[in-house]
Amino acid sequence: MDLRILCDLLKSRVASPEFLEKLDNIQKSVYQNGAVDETISWDIISAADIWDDIDKGMNISDDSEDGYVLIKQEDIVDGIASFMAAYLLSLKQTKDLTPNQLQQALSKTFSAKKRKSKLQKAWDGTKVIYNIASWSATAIGIYQNPAILKAATAAFWTSCRVASKFL
Repeated sequence: MDLRILCDLLKSRVASPEFLEKLDNIQKSVYQNGAVDETISWDIISAADIWDDIDKGMNISDDSEDGYVLIKQEDIVDGIASFMAAYLLSLKQTKDLTPNQLQQALSKTFSAKKRKSKLQKAWDGTKVIYNIASWSATAIGIYQNPAILKAATAAFWTSCRVASKFL
């Protein structure tokens, strides 16, 4: 899945009214468990939540003999968004955010266009230089040996003819 598509799916999930309601429930759960501390671990999914989803028939495979559970793309997006919301709510700095403020913050996070860092730009540049150098070395090797040049030319023209038949 492309990163842009994932961000768009997450943004649409976070912006939905159902997610806002879920944020309110997550916030209550986090505060109820006293998990607004870095040293305390927290758990958002309870056994009742799992059985409620099974009772509603949400994405559970009917083939119980195999023991597999079907997880769809929407489930993954919902899981990522819920985890991020729960994590943010567990931090001391964000404990006072309302569900609306948290929803806006998450929506901005997923809609922000990230620019490449200097390291990523340098890495991309090195890959281009490596490709140019390797193709140059190949071309020089081909042109230095007339037999290889003749074979490469014949292979190129044959592949062009084959490709033109498919077009």
